[in-house]
Amino acid sequence: MEYSIAELLLSGIKLMLIGMTIVYLFLVLLVWVIGITSKLLNRYIPEPEHTPGASAQAPDVESDQTEIVAAITAAIHRYQNQ
Repeated sequence: MEYSIAELLLSGIKLMLIGMTIVYLFLVLLVWVIGITSKLLNRYIPEPEHTPGASAQAPDVESDQTEIVAAITAAIHRYQNQ
């Protein structure tokens, strides 16, 4: 049994539309489930209150940079002395 080009194209388009519909419905369901989960989590496990006076101190950027430079210098020195 041989199919014409038109029949094959029509069959391919039908299959494509069915597949795209299934994927779209799955994505809608996924967005809905994530939204419900977010609402439930916020309801039963609220985020802690932020107090303005109890902010954490920012790390000292200068000391971090010094440590990074020292590590890079040590690595280069070790590589050159192999």
